[in-house]
Order: sequence, then structure tokens, then C-alpha cells
Amino acid sequence: MTYSISGTAKERTVELIVSKEADELERFAASELQGYLKQLFDVSATITNSPGKTAEYLVILGHPVVMQETIKRPPSLGSRQVVSASRSEVKDLGQNNFPQLSDQGFLLRKMTFMDKPTMVLCGGSPKATLWAVYELVEGWGVRYLLHGDVLPENRAEFRLPEINAVIEPNLQVRQWRVINDFACGPESWGMADYRPVIDQLAKLKFNRILVSLYPYQPFLHFEVAGIKRQSGTLWFDYHYPITDDMPGRHLFGDAKEFWNPDLPLGASYEELSAAGEKLVHNLMDYAKHRGMECVLVATLTEFPPEFSSLLKDARKVHQLGEMGIIPGPNTDVTDPDLVNLATAVLQSTVNTYPEIDYVSLSMPEWRQWVGQYEHAWQALDAKYDLSEVQSLAEILAAAGKRTSYPGGAERAVQETKGDIVALYFYDHLLTELDVLKGSHRSDMKFIFGNVAEELFPLLSRILPPGSETMNFVDYTASRVVQRREILKNIPSDDVPCTLIYTLHDDNVGVLPQLATGSLHELTKDLRLHGWAGFGTRYWLISDHDPCIAYLARATWDTAATPDAVYRDQIASVCGEAAMLDMLELFSELERITITLEEHGLGLTFPVPGMIMKHWTPEPMSAELLATLDGYQRALDAAKQAQSKSSPKGRGYVDYWVDRLKFGIGYLETIRAVRRAAISEEAKKGTETWRQAETALATACRALESYARIACDQSDRGGIAVMNEYVYRPLKAKVEALSLSRSQTR
Repeated sequence: MTYSISGTAKERTVELIVSKEADELERFAASELQGYLKQLFDVSATITNSPGKTAEYLVILGHPVVMQETIKRPPSLGSRQVVSASRSEVKDLGQNNFPQLSDQGFLLRKMTFMDKPTMVLCGGSPKATLWAVYELVEGWGVRYLLHGDVLPENRAEFRLPEINAVIEPNLQVRQWRVINDFACGPESWGMADYRPVIDQLAKLKFNRILVSLYPYQPFLHFEVAGIKRQSGTLWFDYHYPITDDMPGRHLFGDAKEFWNPDLPLGASYEELSAAGEKLVHNLMDYAKHRGMECVLVATLTEFPPEFSSLLKDARKVHQLGEMGIIPGPNTDVTDPDLVNLATAVLQSTVNTYPEIDYVSLSMPEWRQWVGQYEHAWQALDAKYDLSEVQSLAEILAAAGKRTSYPGGAERAVQETKGDIVALYFYDHLLTELDVLKGSHRSDMKFIFGNVAEELFPLLSRILPPGSETMNFVDYTASRVVQRREILKNIPSDDVPCTLIYTLHDDNVGVLPQLATGSLHELTKDLRLHGWAGFGTRYWLISDHDPCIAYLARATWDTAATPDAVYRDQIASVCGEAAMLDMLELFSELERITITLEEHGLGLTFPVPGMIMKHWTPEPMSAELLATLDGYQRALDAAKQAQSKSSPKGRGYVDYWVDRLKFGIGYLETIRAVRRAAISEEAKKGTETWRQAETALATACRALESYARIACDQSDRGGIAVMNEYVYRPLKAKVEALSLSRSQTR
């Protein structure tokens, strides 16, 4: 870009200096900065290994030791003239003049080097150098959203900011879950869907992905005792046809069924499994090229049904579709057939995916293998002296007091018993049998997930050295806040611990949600009690730019608040004129989310019966009526913001207008369905048909509103799911009622 200075035009020249031996991430960091300089200032920066004579500005990237060697001994560049720095200048860039950085810490320092304005972007590791670049670019006014960047409205003159800052995180683990389950979640994403989101997460300084695999999915092949795995599918083997009549049809191209674009639809198990493994490898490889660690879930207590002959008392898993088998409640922990099955899964996991950094061994959502809990406790107690901390009776009594948990005290006690069995089983496999010895990753580290909270104080004694925990206290953020005192019981000084942060609960489902306020409270608690960090849980992602912006800032800045981050994002994206209306929208949506998390579990769970379960002769609850009013207030605020937003922020506001129209429409559909059921019970045939017609028309309008602002594969998946579980059942009901009316005339 040319700038007018004293009546003359001058082109800024910038050199980006990286070591000849720079890590791939450091070279990528330089190329990212080069791209942003072009976008923001139209500056064509040069990437080089040593400074030249002609550049006006220098940016030096890398570790301080590498910087020093690069400047002191510049490489030969043929005919290009290079300049060696003086001893004092080299010393200024040397290690002794930089603070000690952790592998996640980075420094931004404006200084003069070789008589030129210079920016030093120094990281304690290559990924931290990349984060330093993104921090600098954010200082130039760029904001990172999950679906892309927002650049300043007008180009400014290039400048190096006056800064001398060392930045270290206050939470070391910032994890993003991938794959997971459901068509409206990332199980439906191919690499074309993942790449842009992972790019944005790197800019937001997330540093880990959790590859959450389920046993029914086609991502891990294994064989045991001559039996080969031969089945695999997606989203619990539900199917979502794409038909010409459905609302939102234009989103799906020429597809006949909604499916993951990187997996072959209708293929053999072998073809599907090969494509599934390729997707996981590609996903982890891409994340690693953005500086992220990779965690992969291995399930050692649930298996595909073709292995049922190897379990003497195999039972169907209590999960959607009952896709797998599990040990019977009284199966011995040391049963050789069960041990062989679990060993095959674990060895196949690390041999298939040796690039992973951790294996996550998680507790099942519904604990069924519980009959051996007393024996398991006795074995663990004898080995680890657990009773010195707490007795079994005390632990079970504490679980019996967990009455607010979904499923109540009975489920809490069942979880605790099941987790004692599972912990003994894992201990038997890993420490007594050492089942990974001779595998591709005998050095594998483990993360133990979702252990019952009553067992938190015991984990540092039981878990292998180098282990971490990933903890699930309740399904939603506000429900965890209600029981936040439990967070102080984790042995965070001995075992790095992360908390699952639910951005978007699948029980509440497809409705608009925003949980920032609750997550702010939990973030403060994690710092207070020494937790390592968090891992996200979500299905849809398009609602969560404000929340992710908060998490990205708060994990580095303890003073960050939701209000301050919201204001920054709104001002940068929409402009100051839209500020108050957008703040009102977010505030209303957070209140609604807390109500739904308390009173709406299961409300729009994306499974068969999603809408027809509401065909009950009862009026809509007061809480849902309040939610409907809240969505309407939020929509009114969004419409006000629409007229005030800057042009570049119009799409951001338009999203919320139609998303809230969808939320209102879905709740109005539920209300009409309930009114139809009331009329049916009263044998008012015409009114029943009229209300059913209203429900169908309202659902169609709601889905069309959502389709207008569908941003990604999760949104398309949500629309496909609702066509199958909302539109088609209502259409069939209306047709049946119409036929009944015509026959009675």
C-alpha cells in the first residue's frame, strides 16, 4: 500500500526474519503474518533468514536462542546484500535479555535493531510463536470468529505497535472436541468442514483436540480370537433422506441422504472403515500442523455386536440404538475373554493412530457393569490404601446425596459403583498386565474421563504416572455452577484436571443457546482450584462466537469478563451503534439458556419422537412460555441492531434474527402440537386438524428461517434431522387427520 507522507507516496518495506532451521510452525507463522500484512495494509512483506539493507521494518520470529544465532551468522543469500548486527545488538536479542517463557508463553517487543523499527515475536515453542503472530494481528483490529476473520472496516497506515509484553496462559489446556455423535454435530464433518474451524481455533489459541469416537463408528478396525470387526455406521444408524418437498432442500445439492462427505455412503464395511481411519488421520495431522495436541477416545468396555460370542454374559448397551455389547453386571474384572477384547481395542488404537498424544479412557454414560464393585474396591484399596482417604461406605453415602443430578441419587450411586469397577479394570490392564508393551506406543499417556465426583479425592493414588483427568460434573454449564463446590475436591496439584465445558447441550438440542455467563463462573473456579483447563462439548457451533471469544481471552487474561469481550466483538464486527441492542440480545439469550438447562433437558433431543413426544394433552409449561417470550425480546433487539449495524456486521446480526425466528417457531410448533393433543382428547376433530396444520406450517417457516442462515455442516445436519423428526411426522399426522375428517363427513 502507498501512503502519502509530506506530499509524497512511499511504499513500506517489511522483512519477516525466521531461522534457516526454523520449525514448520514458525515458517507457517511467518507466512500467516505475511498474508495479514497484505490484507490489512497492502504491504508485500518478504520472508527471509537474515536482515537486508533495504527494509524499513523488521519482524523477527522464533525462540530467542535461535534468533540470536540467525542474526549473528546470517546465511549466504547469493548476490543479495546482508548486514551483520553488532555484538551489542545481537545481545539485545539474546536469551539473557528475554524472560523465561513456558512452552505456551510468548513475547511481543517493539525495539530498535540495526537502526530499524523492529518487532520481536518470541515464543517458548513454535506454536507459541504462531500465537504471538495472531496476538499481534488481533492488536491491529482483526477479530477471529469460528467461521472466519473480521477485518477492520478501513485500512490504516502500517505501524508496529508500542508493546513489550510477556503473555502466559492461566489455563494450560484449551481443548476442542471433534467427531463426537449426531448428524447435527461434528460427526457429520469432513475435512473441508474441519479445516477452516481448526484454523480459527489456532488463532484463538486452542491447543488440543479430543477425537471423541464411539464403538459403533467406522474409525477403528480390530480382530480378536479369529473374529474380525465387520460393522460400522454413523449417528447410531439413523438415516436422513433428502427429499424435494422438505424445507431447506436447497442446502443439500443433489444428495439423496445426509451423510459425512468424506465417507462413502452405502459402501462395504472395509471401504467405510478405511475412509474413516483416513479422516481421523487427516484431522489429527491438520490439527498438529496448527500446533495442537491430539487426544483419542478408546472404549474398552463396549464392543460391536459381532464379538458377543466372546463375552459369557454380554448385554446390550443402554444407549441410542443399542449398537454395542458390554460385560454383564457380574462379569469378573479379570475375565480373560473380556481382557482380550479390551486389549485388542487398546492395542489397535495406538497401532492404528500412533501419532496421538493421549488416549482417553472414559466412563460410560450409563453404568451397567457394577456387580463387581465391592471386589474391585477391595483390590484397589489393598494396592493403594484408599481407605486412608475415604471408606467405600462414605463414598456411596456421598453419592446418595447427589439428588439434583439427572436420574437422581440412584443413578449417582450406580455411577460410583460402576466407576470403581472400571478403574480397577483399567488398572489391571495398564499396570498389572502392561497390555501396551510391544505396541507402537508403549509410552502412551492416558486421560481418564467422566469419573464420578465422589471418587475425585482418590484419583491421584490410582492413576498411572503422567495421567490426566477430564471431568463431567453435569450436562450443562449452569447445572455445574449450582454444584461448583465439588470442583475443589479434585487432586489438581497431583494430576492435571480439565472440566468439560458444555457450550451446547444435545438434550436442549437445536434451540439457540449461549452459556458464557455460566462458563465465566466456572473459569474463575478452575483458576482458584488449580485446574489445568477445559474441553468443549457442543453439537451446533454457529451460536457460540461470543462465548468462544470470551474463553479465548479469559484463559490468558484473568481480568476478562463476558461483558468486556462482548463489547469488543460487537464494536469490531457490528459497530458501536448496534452495541446496546446486541448486548440485550446476548443477555436475554443467556437467561433463556439457564432456564432451558434447568427445565428443558430432552426438549429437542434430536432422535425419533423429537416433536411427537409433545403430542400430549397438556399445555406448554410456564418455563417454556417464558422462554418463548425471552426469544421474542431477543429477536426484537436483533431487529433493532440490524438497522444500526455497520455493513460488514450485517451478516452477523442477520444470523441472530433468523436463528431466533427459528427458536420462536419451534416453540410455537410445540405449543400447537400440545393444543392439537388437547383437542384430540376432547374429541374436537376439526380443531385437532386445524392445530396440527398450524404446527406443520409453523415448523416449515421455522426451518426455512434456519436454512437462510445455515453456516456449516452441523446446521445442515440439524435441518436434515428436523425434517425427519419434525416435518415428516407432522405432515403424516396432518394427512392422517385429513383422511379421518373426509371419512367422517
